[in-house]
Amino acid sequence: MIWRRVLAVAASALLTVAPSASPAASQDPGAPILGSTTTWTPSANAKVKRVTLGSARIVQLTPRKSAGRKIVSMRSSVSAAAVDAVGTTVQASARLRVSQPGRRLTLTILEIKGRAVVARRSTTVKPSGRGWKTMSVSLRTTRAGSRIRVQAQARRLAGTPSVRLAGLSVRATPPTPTPVRSTAPCSQIDYSDPAQGVRTFTEDFDGTAIDRSRWRVRDNTFLNQDQAWITKDAVTVHDGYLDIAGRKLSAAQSKYNLNALYPGVNTLRDYSTGYIDTIDTAGYGNAAGDRFGQKFGHFEIRAWVPSEATMSRGIWPAFWLRADHQPGEIDPMESYGAPSIRSFDPSSSYEWNSWADTSQGSSTGPKQMTQGRADVGTDKIWQDWHTYGVNWSPGCLRYLYDGRTVGVVEFDGPTTQPYFRGPTFDDTFHLRLNMQVGSSYWGWADDEHTRPEFSYRVDWVRVYQGRELLGR
Repeated sequence: MIWRRVLAVAASALLTVAPSASPAASQDPGAPILGSTTTWTPSANAKVKRVTLGSARIVQLTPRKSAGRKIVSMRSSVSAAAVDAVGTTVQASARLRVSQPGRRLTLTILEIKGRAVVARRSTTVKPSGRGWKTMSVSLRTTRAGSRIRVQAQARRLAGTPSVRLAGLSVRATPPTPTPVRSTAPCSQIDYSDPAQGVRTFTEDFDGTAIDRSRWRVRDNTFLNQDQAWITKDAVTVHDGYLDIAGRKLSAAQSKYNLNALYPGVNTLRDYSTGYIDTIDTAGYGNAAGDRFGQKFGHFEIRAWVPSEATMSRGIWPAFWLRADHQPGEIDPMESYGAPSIRSFDPSSSYEWNSWADTSQGSSTGPKQMTQGRADVGTDKIWQDWHTYGVNWSPGCLRYLYDGRTVGVVEFDGPTTQPYFRGPTFDDTFHLRLNMQVGSSYWGWADDEHTRPEFSYRVDWVRVYQGRELLGR
């Protein structure tokens, strides 16, 4: 562990809450890295001072002026301790109180690398009274050698009410070491087998609406690669399955995306579609905080894809996993409709792939990725329900169709080791289900080759974790 001295900051802007304590020589699980010894810098429109109530030392933040509604905040000095291990869980807790009820209080953890904020995570409450609120928030670090800062904020204050903070505790718990990889061949590792794994996530879509505590439903937005507009209205749950609907929009409903990746080609967004994921409510980069994310495991869905052999050009449903803090992904299934502008029909089968960095997709030269087309035999995948999955163990990826292996990627091959043993796959991954419409590779959807309505249906989602990885 390397301890770094915090750079001095102008004393007039800082408040020392208590005498500084010497940091521990090592970062034990749950070791404190910030606490009541920290110093605070207020926002320019506020001031901060120390208040002592009995034996409690409290930080008090107040606006400098009473006119108008305002946002005030204060931030701590950065931790003296550098957090060495990527994936360290940093937990911050404190008691906050505002003398003006109904104002939003936010507690934020910031991960600092150099002078840049590389990750953040927040929690917000809106107290109805003047009592103390205990708040806690956690962050999984994304860089080695980063340091931690905490920020407290109050919004829409009127006049000069006080915001008080007490009992700050910030602790760091290093990640669980990666277990020794199984010596079994990839073909024999199956975490969906009860003898080898346990269920960690189940979604049956049995209700009448999607569970927003588990899934984020994207709305009024777009992706760069296609010609669809994403709307929450395209996502419904009925008859025991998730329904992501695609629809041709009228001229009055169509939108223009002037920031399209291919200006003049997919500027017009004349289809609507849906997109759900398990990204954390705090936003991308904080994924798997209060929604689902997992490193390693067996990930599987049962779905009916709409990419038929006719009138389906551009229809592009997918089931994929994205790294929570890195630019990589694992795609158990990407299906494409027909007729395409290529020389073959992609609709009867589907592709699987993985990327160490998805930004390489638009670059030339060698790419850190693996890709394959599933051998589904005589099946036409768009004619029935099928299962699509990947078994991700510490040594390989095994892609599955209806429980049958259709692709294997070993991590320690001469071309794959540099990135499968790198930071991208040393991360938790969240779930994504979406359907795009049109692409420059397979062809853009149009009235002649694409039907006006289509539906990507998902019956269930299952995720398992290996018993050996859980120490069971």
